[in-house]
Amino acid sequence: MIIRFSVANCLSFNDKTSLDLFASKVGNLKEQLWISKSRYIPNILKSAFVFGPNAAGKSNLIKAIHYAKSIVLQEPNPLRSRTTYFKLCPECPKKPSFFEFEVLIDRNIYRYGFEIKANVITREWLWQNNSTGEHEIYERTYDKATKNQIRYGEKYEKYRDHEFISFILKGTPENKLFLSELIDRNVDIFRNVYEWFKKIVVIYPESELQSYNVILNNEYLLNEYRRLMSICDVGIDDISVERIDADDVLDKMPNELRDKLKLDLLTNLTLKQDDRYSISLQEGNREAYKIQISHKMPLTGESVSFTISEESDGTNRLFDLIPILSLVLQDAIVLVDELDRSLHSNVSRLFIKTLFKANKDHQSQMIVTTHDATLLDVKLIRRDSIWFVRKNYKKASEIYSLYDYVKVRNDKALQKAYLAGLYGAVPVIRSQEEDE
Repeated sequence: MIIRFSVANCLSFNDKTSLDLFASKVGNLKEQLWISKSRYIPNILKSAFVFGPNAAGKSNLIKAIHYAKSIVLQEPNPLRSRTTYFKLCPECPKKPSFFEFEVLIDRNIYRYGFEIKANVITREWLWQNNSTGEHEIYERTYDKATKNQIRYGEKYEKYRDHEFISFILKGTPENKLFLSELIDRNVDIFRNVYEWFKKIVVIYPESELQSYNVILNNEYLLNEYRRLMSICDVGIDDISVERIDADDVLDKMPNELRDKLKLDLLTNLTLKQDDRYSISLQEGNREAYKIQISHKMPLTGESVSFTISEESDGTNRLFDLIPILSLVLQDAIVLVDELDRSLHSNVSRLFIKTLFKANKDHQSQMIVTTHDATLLDVKLIRRDSIWFVRKNYKKASEIYSLYDYVKVRNDKALQKAYLAGLYGAVPVIRSQEEDE
């Protein structure tokens, strides 16, 4: 689980700012907590909901976490090919970007972070916190003159004289983390920290989360989708799925399209064709499913089939988000940018309640950005799970918690207070008279 994420000099963030998931003493909605039952491990929130106006930095928070994850796991990321430092500061190009994660892994707390400048890892560190306090594991530094240097904590000095680990350190490229190089060299001493980053799943507004067969092969997810569609009154009577022969689907396509899809499958793993099929590459094998959504004629009751593209944006959005339920069951850390996109407020509330219910006996976490002020409801979301993002006088993003406003009561009309600007993080709209 993630306890705290800190970032500095990245995108719209200048000075160090942090998102904390430490639980406070708020008494309601305890099912939204992970209870530690340990004196040295805090109770941890299972969610954080981030509110703020357009261009405040909500999406950049998600992007910063995603960027850091991609560096650890050496995954492609659009940010890797562009400037990521805070551009509205003359000194920032000279300073590294800063990323740090404080996480819970197997009832141990680790603090792992690094600094990167112009694609060079200039500093990297790992600490462990247990019943005896916080202990340094290592700190690696790099510069062109001295190359890789490392300092081990007192309990980890044995690694200094380890011939193979020393060899790995010496050979770690300037643009690669020592942690990542150890894993690539099949040294497992800190694999638990590396593997933790695989739990992070990022969902952007345009994301089609996994393939349809994630839903279609899971009766629980399929029933949840049916239930949500029924409650939301979108007119869908049923959704049916039929597994079919992928080669038969491809063979019926024009040669040019077929060849392109086969090539794309090697990289994208999942494709949709003609809104009727989901084709995916699973462990080297092509799988295809035919999707049929049914509506009933109001007068005759006769069933009529629709394709995915014929459904509303909101229906499609729910369809893309439903696989989050499977992630919740896997103790994942799910980052959702603009959860409310194309969804009515009531549908967003219903979906959030469904996620919380699914996560009751699990350790998954959700970090969600949203514009929907109607979700500011302490009967829906814990007060310490509500966060805001705003731009300061330096035009840099700042993150702060509703819990910082100690006088806020659970029965406060949060939506009204927020829209009135009591907590900041709302757009400043100039009147037409000011523009004339």
